[in-house]
Amino acid sequence: MTCEVNESELRPNVFVAGLIQPGDVVLTTTPDRMSKAIRAVTGADISHAMICVGKSSVIDSTGDGVHARNLERLILEPGCAGHVLRPATPLTTDQLHSVISFARAAVGTRYSIPKAAKSVLAGFVAGRRQFCSRLVAQAYRYAGMHLVSDADFCHPGELLKSAALVEVPNVLRNLSSEEEADWRENIDNVQAMRDSTNALLREARKLSSEIESLNDIDAFLVEHPEGDADLVNALRSSGYLELWREEFERNSWQYDVASMEGHDGSAERKQRYCEELLADEKLCQNRFVLNHAGYVTVNTLHPRQYFALQVELYNLLTQLHGRRINAATTWLERRGLLESAPAKLLRPHTPEWFASLREWNPMQATMAEAAIRATGSLDVCSVCADDPVRDYALVSMPAAGPGTLRLCDDCFRIRSVDESMKPF
Repeated sequence: MTCEVNESELRPNVFVAGLIQPGDVVLTTTPDRMSKAIRAVTGADISHAMICVGKSSVIDSTGDGVHARNLERLILEPGCAGHVLRPATPLTTDQLHSVISFARAAVGTRYSIPKAAKSVLAGFVAGRRQFCSRLVAQAYRYAGMHLVSDADFCHPGELLKSAALVEVPNVLRNLSSEEEADWRENIDNVQAMRDSTNALLREARKLSSEIESLNDIDAFLVEHPEGDADLVNALRSSGYLELWREEFERNSWQYDVASMEGHDGSAERKQRYCEELLADEKLCQNRFVLNHAGYVTVNTLHPRQYFALQVELYNLLTQLHGRRINAATTWLERRGLLESAPAKLLRPHTPEWFASLREWNPMQATMAEAAIRATGSLDVCSVCADDPVRDYALVSMPAAGPGTLRLCDDCFRIRSVDESMKPF
């Protein structure tokens, strides 16, 4: 008598990315010996944990450190489990931002094999190096939500059994033979980012053994300006500043609506891409805008060439991201799939104007606020506090910020050399 084997059970599985949201916990395993050992000790069918931080983007801690990876390129071999867990009590917007911010701030942190092995035990002192389940649990603890009893030492099986999480159903599907060949040939598009980040950190760690993550480089450089030249060289030699080019060339159709119209992909694929991009933009804080604001501030307080290069990089990335948003919006509007909403310019020196400017350039917002306090009037120049003034709008709507200024005649003449403006 023979046993019939369900053919679907012998096929690899992939995640249905459209069902997975930022903040979700993704649990997986592999046929590797280490994964089998973890499963045997913990009594769970999984051995690895990740956090979803955006459309098809997850962050995890593996042997090459804490990095982002593309969920859509992840293949679960036949017989390997995969789960997606979501907070039983939905996260607030602030909590979600905290979870994602914590995970992103850890990027580059080295993986700790000993601490991962000890995570099934108790009584060990937590260190700064990461392993997968610790990263997830600590990110949630940072947001005020406790998934396990000890976020510093926990294993993936504890996350799977956490009463604070519920499982999202039907998140896996079989890969057909045709799909599998295509998926396995496609590279993980964020591997270059991982390699570049690790190269930058290797050079930075030669300056200080305390550096674990990219954020640690910033903190080190504030205290040690003498390291600026070495870190600038490391930044450039790692290829970190040029990573955007590969993405831009590979997906150039996403940055211009005419290119999107002419792209040979199906209308269904384009619609799904556009809708997911806009949904992700609405749900999550724009990390390019946030990083730009952070580097503007730190470079104003502690001028370094390394920080200045990061300001330039995130200014460029914000502009490129804005092009993607505009192309996706226009494509959907042309098909009646999205209600047209004209860009809204903000009247200078209103609370909304300051909030928008503070998000993009907090130091400029601080200077404008100081000028207003010093004069006791809102009707002064945003830059120098002189009067009389007029309100101006940038001719080209910026990717971030209010897009308007209140300027005296002298400041208008100076600013309009580089930025075309019109009366508002």
